[in-house]
Parts: sequence; C-alpha cells; structure tokens
Amino acid sequence: MIPHNQYRRYLRYVICAVLLVFLFRLIRQSKGTNNPVEIIQGDRDFLQSYEASDELHQYSSIYFIETSAPFKRIVTIEPRQACAIESAARANPRKKVIVLFASWNEFNDPGQVRFRDLPTLARLPNVHFRWLNLEQFAQGTPVEEVIRSDKLYQRPNGAEYLSEILRLVLLYKYGGIYLDLDVVTLKKLEFYNPNFFGAETPRLVGSSVIGLERRGYGQTFAERCLSNFKYFDNQNNVRNGSFLLTYQIVQACEKLSLEEVVNGGCGGLLEVYTESFFHPFDETNVHIMFDSERLEEAKRRISKAMVVHMLHSTSRQMRIEGKPTGYQLIAETYCPSVYEENSDNF
Repeated sequence: MIPHNQYRRYLRYVICAVLLVFLFRLIRQSKGTNNPVEIIQGDRDFLQSYEASDELHQYSSIYFIETSAPFKRIVTIEPRQACAIESAARANPRKKVIVLFASWNEFNDPGQVRFRDLPTLARLPNVHFRWLNLEQFAQGTPVEEVIRSDKLYQRPNGAEYLSEILRLVLLYKYGGIYLDLDVVTLKKLEFYNPNFFGAETPRLVGSSVIGLERRGYGQTFAERCLSNFKYFDNQNNVRNGSFLLTYQIVQACEKLSLEEVVNGGCGGLLEVYTESFFHPFDETNVHIMFDSERLEEAKRRISKAMVVHMLHSTSRQMRIEGKPTGYQLIAETYCPSVYEENSDNF
C-alpha cells in the first residue's frame, strides 16, 4: 500500500501534468486568435468586395471559394483546408492566391471568419481574403436567376451546389485557376494551355481543379456550361458539376468519350490530364494516404501529381496517427506552417 503522504505527492504531480498540458494547448490556440490588426496589416483590403478589387482583377489568379456563409452565421475553415491554401501559395509565389467568402450580406468583419490559421495564412504575401458579393456577382451572368433562387438555398447540399456554380462564374468573368479547399498543391501550376481539367475516373472529369482563360475559348466554354445550370432544380446529385463538365468537354472536342479526349486531345481547345495529375485517389482508396504501412504506395501514387485531391468528404474523419503516412509527408512539406500549428490533430 502506498503511504498517504506519497500518494498525495503523486496526485499533485498528476494534477500539475494535466494543468501543463492544458496550458500548452491554450498557448497553441492563442496563436490562432483572430486579431484584426495582425490579420489585415499586410492586406489593407482584407474581406473587401472582390468585385471592387480592380488591382487583383488584372492577374490570372488561383482561387478558392468558401460557400457556407449563406447557410451559416459563422464561417470556419478547418486546418486541412488551410493547408490547401498555404500549399497553393508556397508552390506559386508569383501568383495571387485569392480566398473568396461568398455571401449576400456584407462580409468584412474578421469575427465572421473563425479558424486558428487565419493569421498564419494572412502573413503570406500572395494570399488575399475577399468577400464575394453575390448581389453584384450574379448580375448579368447566365445563372443570375439560379443564384437568386430560394430552391438553391433550401437544398440540403446547397453550399456544395452553389460552389459548383460559382467556380464557373468566377472563371467566366475573370479567368485563372480554381481549386477546391481539399486540394493540396505540390508543384507550380503552369500549363501550356490555360484551359484544362483533370480526369477523376476514366469516364468522368473532376471539378476540383479547373483552369480557364479570361477571354477566348475559355470564356466561351464556361458560358456554355453555365447555360445548362439553369436546370439545377431538376438535378439531385451535387456532382452535376462533374457530369456537366464531362458532357461539355466531349461535345466540344467532338469525341465519343472522355478517354478519347485524354488520349487524342481536343485540337488545342483544351487539355484533359490523366487521373494521376490531379486525382491520384478516389473514395475507395484515399485511406492509403493515412496508412503508415502503405507509405510507399502513397508515394508512388503521388509521384506524378501536380496536386492531390484529398476528397475531404470521405477522408475528413481519417487522422495521422503518429507514424509516417502519405498525408503527413505532403503536409509537412507543402503546408509546413499550418501543419506545425495543428500536428496534434491533423
């Protein structure tokens, strides 16, 4: 039996250890507080309307869109989504990386955006956070009535569907490269053809990585796609975006299938890259990136990739559990600041 005095001493040690752990976590969390001064000191137009950002409009930029604001009062971005932003910025230091928060109402209060990595990302010189004013953004586009429709905001997957629409409107108006918030960038995004997509499966193109030029054929292609979104209320599947893009690509290239486009090209109009470029994983095997025993297989799959689509809806609950994994490898390498801040729960 442990003497009473010794027992009390052990108990004090345990309590002190617990308090130290709690204090450590509190200090780590405090690094990610939304201090407005710290956030905006490097970006005087922080959360201002992107429609009014004339300076940024002159560039061919990389875009991310967060579409939950019309459905939630507070917008949060998870560490893995912050990783996607950091990786794009680090891999493309000469490109503007613009994170857009889509909302009908004024969205310029840092308190509306809650995620611990915001100050970290705001310090990156080529990252800009803007409000996508849906009132102005929708005007004069082929999907103006769709974006205003109550049916869209009553859908259980409304935020996802709105994202599918807005990415095409954005590229139709400004051109550039769109990335989903679960896409980790590994290499500089430079392409000989500015109009490009990536096959997600042998038969279906993905909508998580899209490049379209501001004018010329890129804008024409985007307009054709948007004209079909007016039938959104008859579509139940949020992947309507991928199905729509695939159909339009096959039609534009005068081919019978997506495989023919990938293998035979599209006469220089656009380019569709093989699955290994943007989508080395799918819903059935993305778990490989979290399996330490399959690290070499993960490395092999991403060896040719420019980006890795992490399929957040499938992998969200999967975790890095201490041992080296494929996802840990790319997080440490391509979004080191975000990973360091969140390595205990990534």
